Amino acid sequence: MYQLQMKTAYLLYVAGLSLLSFTSCESDWLNIDPSTSVNTDKALTTEKDAQIALNGLYRVMSLHGYYSDNYIYYGEAKGQDMQCRENATSNRGYSYYTFSDRPSDALTTLTWQQPYNVIRQANNIVNHIDEGKVTTGDPKEIARIKAEAQAVRGLALFDLTRLYGRPYTENNGASLGVPIVLKAEGPDYTPSRNTVAECYTQAVKDLTEALPHLRNEKVNGNLNSWAVKALLSRIYLYMGDNANALKMAEEVINGGLYTLWSHEEYASMWGKDFTSESIFELLFTLDEPSGGTGGEGVPMVYSQDGYNALILTKEYLDMLESDPKDVRIQFTAYEKDSEGKPITSAPRKYLVKYPGKTSTDPRDNNICLIRLSEFYLTASETAFKQGDRAKALNYLNKIVSRANPEKQVSDSELSLDRILLERRKELVGEGHAFFDLVRNGKSIVRKGGWQLQLGSQQEVIQPNEDRLILPIPQAEMDANPNMVQNPGF
Repeated sequence: MYQLQMKTAYLLYVAGLSLLSFTSCESDWLNIDPSTSVNTDKALTTEKDAQIALNGLYRVMSLHGYYSDNYIYYGEAKGQDMQCRENATSNRGYSYYTFSDRPSDALTTLTWQQPYNVIRQANNIVNHIDEGKVTTGDPKEIARIKAEAQAVRGLALFDLTRLYGRPYTENNGASLGVPIVLKAEGPDYTPSRNTVAECYTQAVKDLTEALPHLRNEKVNGNLNSWAVKALLSRIYLYMGDNANALKMAEEVINGGLYTLWSHEEYASMWGKDFTSESIFELLFTLDEPSGGTGGEGVPMVYSQDGYNALILTKEYLDMLESDPKDVRIQFTAYEKDSEGKPITSAPRKYLVKYPGKTSTDPRDNNICLIRLSEFYLTASETAFKQGDRAKALNYLNKIVSRANPEKQVSDSELSLDRILLERRKELVGEGHAFFDLVRNGKSIVRKGGWQLQLGSQQEVIQPNEDRLILPIPQAEMDANPNMVQNPGF
């Protein structure tokens, strides 16, 4: 689809920016003029140049190693509700599932490299506009382009920090995070790691500064003001800043631009483009050279017709199916035989939140990164943690009764664990499960049912263990004398 041109093997940054070319597509943000790779000092001089670069930035987010796949299934394979289909090191997600990540692993390197590619390209856009090099066009539109790039940069920094840094809530962010880089740097740049707190502060700063310049209306495939408020709510939640997480979640909920699917709509919404719950979504089509999300995309990882790599755990299915009227049972599917018929005698089930938009090809799916349901549950959790039980119950029951209109959680049943249970039911497969446990200081327990025969060290992961986070890639350690490895690696 496109190519990043690296001047050296150094993994963090390169000088210059490759402008990325695409053919016309159904979404405005992909409908750009073809271009070749050119030097940004010559290219980023007009609003149109900057918009093309921004379009390319969004596509870099959808690369293998970032939001096409790893940054979603990472949060599931390391949790309790999805497991590897086979006990084989070649299985997608096996190192995540078994917490056996090593500094030399390709995935460890890729999940470091790709978000930094995003940051590098975002910096080029932001810096060129700040330096007054983009001289032709509508100033408001140029400011909007910069704001979107800055918001993407903040998101990428947050994502890197939550994979390679300890949870913020563990020690108020005092441990090491990742390097913060706000300028285009050359191949000899050797940054040190900032603290987790500094990384979160910078991510919040990027998103907050972007807000006034973003569009308030829906813009399919682009971050708007509501998406950024949702991201701020998510980051504040990870920080344990419950007041601000609730404030931002309620602004999104009450903004009126997005609405929850109804009970009747729920099962049919998966696989559709830009629905009423979709706040930010990456567009993919089978017409692209790589074919939709491509061979590495998370829909392929979850699908029996794809890599057949991750399935739902028995614990999760028992929990969900304890209420036969829960509509969310419909996004699970039995294993199929060689003729494509469901094997109802075999209890194993797959997650089918990526059924295909126009076909049954697993690659034929968009990737929704921010969905409204998440923020009802965030509002419930943060209200509960601040002692507002009535508000917590109200937001929780919006999701509970949507799944089954006959169900309501009573005040006597309300607890943090009950709210987190609903997050598991609602958000499975969307990349939150592992992080919901670690940010709340809870152990990860994978025992019984169909769980692979793991050693005792993989069955229970304690919240204070070194392997809770990824090691810094070995190639980065070798190239950068200022880099410090995470303990235990």
